[in-house]
Amino acid sequence: FLDVLQGLTTLKLFGRSRDQIAIIRRISERFRDTTMSVLRVAFLSALALEMLATLSTAIIAVEIGLRLLYGRLDFDEAFFILILAPEFYLPLRLLGTRFHAGMSGAAAAERIFAVLASPPESPSPLRREGDLRPPHLTPSRLLHAMERGPGGEAITFHDVHYAYNDGNRPALRGVTFAIPPRERIALVGPSGSGKSTAMQLLLCFLEPTAGRITVGDHDLYDIPADEWRARIAWVPQLPYLFAASVAENIRLACPDAPLDAVIRAAQQAHADTFIRALPDGYNTPIGEQGARLSGGQAQRIALARAFLKDAPLLLLDEATANLDPDTEALIQDAIRILLHDRTAVIIAHRLRTVQDADQIVVLDQGRVVDTGTHTELLARSGPYRRLVTAKEKY
Repeated sequence: FLDVLQGLTTLKLFGRSRDQIAIIRRISERFRDTTMSVLRVAFLSALALEMLATLSTAIIAVEIGLRLLYGRLDFDEAFFILILAPEFYLPLRLLGTRFHAGMSGAAAAERIFAVLASPPESPSPLRREGDLRPPHLTPSRLLHAMERGPGGEAITFHDVHYAYNDGNRPALRGVTFAIPPRERIALVGPSGSGKSTAMQLLLCFLEPTAGRITVGDHDLYDIPADEWRARIAWVPQLPYLFAASVAENIRLACPDAPLDAVIRAAQQAHADTFIRALPDGYNTPIGEQGARLSGGQAQRIALARAFLKDAPLLLLDEATANLDPDTEALIQDAIRILLHDRTAVIIAHRLRTVQDADQIVVLDQGRVVDTGTHTELLARSGPYRRLVTAKEKY
C-alpha cells in the first residue's frame, strides 16, 4: 500500500492509477483481516487480565471495609492498603501489553538472528575447480597485499560480467578498466548502465558471474570482505543515519574515536556550524534516518564519517545529487579535501563533479563505451559529449 501511495504521482502521470484500485482493495482487505485477528486476541486477553485485577482489588476493598466495620483494622492502615492494592495488580494489567510487545520483539529477533547465524554464501561459480586463478593467498601474502592495498595498488576490472535475477537481467557485460592508485576515476552513463553494480562489486556486496577484479596481482575476492571494507570509505547517495546522536552517527566506522577527532572531521565536511546550532550540539539525537536534518546536512554527516575513517579508497555514489547550489558547493569543497592523496571512484551526474577526474569511464548498457579525461571526451563526438549536451540543455 505504501509503495502504491508513494508512486501515485507516477501512476497518475502514466494513466495507471485506476488499475491499482483492485490491488489496494485486496491489500486493504488482507490488512483488515490480519489486524482484526490480532486485535481480537489482544482485547480478549487484556479484558481477562483487567477483570482479574479489578475483581481482586474489589475483594480487598470489601475485606478492608468489613474489618473497619467490626473495628479489627485501623483507618490509616486500611487506607494505606487500599491505595496500594491497584498498584499491586498493575503489573498484571500491563502483562497483556508487554506480552504482545514481547511477541513482536521475539519475531523480529528471530529473523535478525537467522540472518546473523546464516553461513557465508557459497563460493562464486568462478571458484569451481580448474578455473585459472592465482593460488589462494597465504596469511603473509594476504597481509602484504592489504598493507599495499587500496591506494598502493591498481584495482582492475578484467572482462567483468554480472547479471541479476539468476542471470536473467544482465547489468555488466564484459567491463574492463583500471583504477590506478591515488587517482580519481569517474563512472558516468545513463540510468541502468551498470555504474551502481560496479560500485557494489567494489564493496564486495556482489561477486562477478564472470571475469575478475584484482588488487595488484591478487584477486579481490581472496581478501576477506571485512578487511577490505575496513580500508574503504563509502559515501552513498542516500546515507543511512541512525536514531542516535550526531557524534554517534559520525563515529559509525570508528566507534572509539575521541570527540576532538569527531569535531575535526565535521569541520572538514563543513558540518560543524549546523551541528553546533542544534539544541545539544554533537549530543543531539537526530531521529531515525536523520529525521531532524535536511538532505544536505545528512550528506555532510556522511562525509564527516569518511573524513573520520581516513581510508585510502573512497567510493562516492551521487554524493551531490538533489541538493541546492549552495549546499552542493559546500559538499564539493569538502570532497576536494577528502580526495587528496586517495584512490577514488566517483559516480556522478553533475558535470562539475567529474570534470576534474583523472579518468572518466563511460558506461552504456553494461559496457565500457569510452574512456578518457573530460577534455579528451568532449573533443570526440561520442556518448560522453551527448550526455553533457543533454544535461546542459536540461
